[in-house]
Amino acid sequence: MSGEEQPTVDTEQEQEPPAGDGGEKVVEQEVFTYRSLVLTGYGGYDKVRLQLKQGRPAPGGGEVAVRVRACGLNFSDLMARQGLYERLPTPPVTPGMECAGLVEAVGEGVEDRRVGDRVLVVAKCGLWQEMVLAPADHTFPMPEGMSYEEGAALPINYVTAHMMLFHMANVRAAQSVLVHMAAAADEL
Repeated sequence: MSGEEQPTVDTEQEQEPPAGDGGEKVVEQEVFTYRSLVLTGYGGYDKVRLQLKQGRPAPGGGEVAVRVRACGLNFSDLMARQGLYERLPTPPVTPGMECAGLVEAVGEGVEDRRVGDRVLVVAKCGLWQEMVLAPADHTFPMPEGMSYEEGAALPINYVTAHMMLFHMANVRAAQSVLVHMAAAADEL
């Protein structure tokens, strides 16, 4: 997803009554749909399917509903597709551990998120879809000026690097780190 699409909105459409019906207008409500990538089994790309889901997800207590604008893809997602990542539930399942988007609804008891907030979301799985429900404490405000794509790429990669450097390796001021390999998209 590029992040520039406008959200789909439930709409009500009035239809002309059938002839001889007494003149009453019938109101038909359009069903809310959203796309989801689903891993149907372990293996190659043939095991990933795009599914259309129906119904607007409603947040429960402590949750927010987020319209996803960009999703992250990590090494663990690729391992999970091959059945080599134990933390992912067995298929069928929607992968995805990070995304960025807009809060569309807030559940009861949520006080630090508002409709319209731009947020990063982290979860065990389930974020490769256009609408997600997440505990509010698994969402983080996006800095002003950060794109949705940058936001979706940030949590897993950079939090992992931070934890490895400052918690596992215990790197402190005046210490050095040797980075023996690095890559950038510009160089691919």
